[in-house]
Amino acid sequence: MVPHADRGARLRGVAWGAAFAAVLGCRSSPAPPARQEVIDIHVHLTQADAVAPLLAHMTRHHIDRAVVLASPDLTSGRGGSGLSGYRTGNEIVLDAAAAHPGKLIPFVTLDLGHDDPAYLVELRRRGACGVKLYQGHNLFHERPLDDPSHQAVWQALAHQALPVLLHANTVRYRSELEAVLRAFPDLRVVCAHLCGSRTDLARVESLMQAFPGLLVDTSHGSAGPAAEGFAHLERERAQLLRLFSRWPERFLFGTDLVTSGLNPTSTEMWDLQVESNIGLLKEAHFRFFRQTADQSARTLGTYQGLHLPPELLGPVLGQNAARWLGACLR
Repeated sequence: MVPHADRGARLRGVAWGAAFAAVLGCRSSPAPPARQEVIDIHVHLTQADAVAPLLAHMTRHHIDRAVVLASPDLTSGRGGSGLSGYRTGNEIVLDAAAAHPGKLIPFVTLDLGHDDPAYLVELRRRGACGVKLYQGHNLFHERPLDDPSHQAVWQALAHQALPVLLHANTVRYRSELEAVLRAFPDLRVVCAHLCGSRTDLARVESLMQAFPGLLVDTSHGSAGPAAEGFAHLERERAQLLRLFSRWPERFLFGTDLVTSGLNPTSTEMWDLQVESNIGLLKEAHFRFFRQTADQSARTLGTYQGLHLPPELLGPVLGQNAARWLGACLR
């Protein structure tokens, strides 16, 4: 039988040993990694009453910030043609961002051929962070991107080092885009939708090779163009992974979400759109509409995603956007 005093000493020794081991265990266990900030740089905020649903949507999908883009009537679903209504779009995003500073980041739009740089100064004074330009889209392309009447605005954007999100149809207007980038090498441009080259990765690679400051976003919109883009990128997955590995600092996440149509069906589509755009980057597989040869209509299907490793996923989901946006983030 162990004497009472010896037994007590032995128990105290076991307790001290367990406590010491616990301390060592705490010291050797690494702290959990901080959650990656996610910034969606391509959201069309088309109406004031969409702000609350958009914020709820962002919370649901763990999106920390969104660049909200002013939209003309045509993009907003209000009809019209050309850039009509774009100044109303500017007011919508400026008001929304003022009410939710740091969460919603306002990008106004300009008419390259008609707006005076003084209008840009006024928009910046009211909180505009950057500029979204539509005139590289065929529906808004009234004159060449490098038209002499555009020079004053391009110069102002470059001089003020403002972040610019540009839609450029590089099938039709590649030479115009290249002329602008050569003339204004300090432009801080993100070219949307893999610079209009979701179905021609050789084209986006050649542009990125020629213009080292050019950034691109990964956004896919809805319906047909997105399905076509996802299908092509699935076939060219190895090539796209190679581009991410070569230039991890030059890809930025976006969804091209358009907030018109506030009804349950529309918001379900918002969910599908963001899940597919994140899924392309993050997951081994994701779901979106597919067009198959034996079906006349698109149906939900599964795509193979890039499943980027952390060292590539972190930059594209938020780090590159934070660097591009700079002082816009409060």
